Amino acid sequence: MLIDKHTVECMAEIAHVHLSEDEKDQMAKDLSNLVESFNNLIQVDTNDVIPTAHPITDRNFFRDDIVVESLPIEDVLKNAPDKEGRFFKVPRIIEE
Repeated sequence: MLIDKHTVECMAEIAHVHLSEDEKDQMAKDLSNLVESFNNLIQVDTNDVIPTAHPITDRNFFRDDIVVESLPIEDVLKNAPDKEGRFFKVPRIIEE
């Protein structure tokens, strides 16, 4: 299927995108190449290919949780613009 300049103009109008004449020509060429690539994919014989739910068979590798010493609360809150006790104080964003 060839994407012509008129089709590109219609698509640009629907998308509210302004394209120059050169951009329309280039877009028509690029979209035609894309459609041609999809048409090539459609023709690939996949009858002997086993369907998969997920193409990557790797599994997740988790590391053990190890408790390590963290910064003292005083150091963490040292540069806080506003704090209340051991906590950062932030502006309320959810009304009751």
